Amino acid sequence: MISFTDEQLMELFRINKDGQGDPAFDHLYNRYAKRMLNFFYYSLQNDYKKAQDFLHDLFLKIIENKARFDRSKQFQSWIYRMAYNMCKNEYRSLSIKKKYQDHVLYTEEISDTGQKIDRDLQLCIHSLEQEQRALIILRFKMNLSVKDIAGIMDCPEGTVKSRLFYATRELSRMYKLENHGK
Repeated sequence: MISFTDEQLMELFRINKDGQGDPAFDHLYNRYAKRMLNFFYYSLQNDYKKAQDFLHDLFLKIIENKARFDRSKQFQSWIYRMAYNMCKNEYRSLSIKKKYQDHVLYTEEISDTGQKIDRDLQLCIHSLEQEQRALIILRFKMNLSVKDIAGIMDCPEGTVKSRLFYATRELSRMYKLENHGK
């Protein structure tokens, strides 16, 4: 099964013929668990415990919705789209934003310049609008191609490129303000 594509594994899991469903799911889990955990970690303000919970919920959704998988599309796009939507729904909650902002206000200053730059950049990324933040994470943290991101966000590649341009421009503006506007 190691040489099977994601889509073939998902099909085996979906139909569960001859007891091949569980091993197929295990292979998919092993291929994607670390990537998805990282995606959730970066998307959820570096909250590892919450990222683990989201990872668990994501794979439960795959189990529950295996019949909904469209075999004509890539599994990678499907799983990232579910993860993206889970994060989007999470950010609709104002209480999460408030908790994060309160935490940032009381975070003590980091004296090491390298850590301060990294912290400032992370704060700027997390200050972006949800869609822009997701684009930055998918492209630069998860190293996904524009084509893959287009599949995840269900829009043309040109739209992704345009949105990435504006997201990086906004991130640059925010970072400059953070470090030079004080």
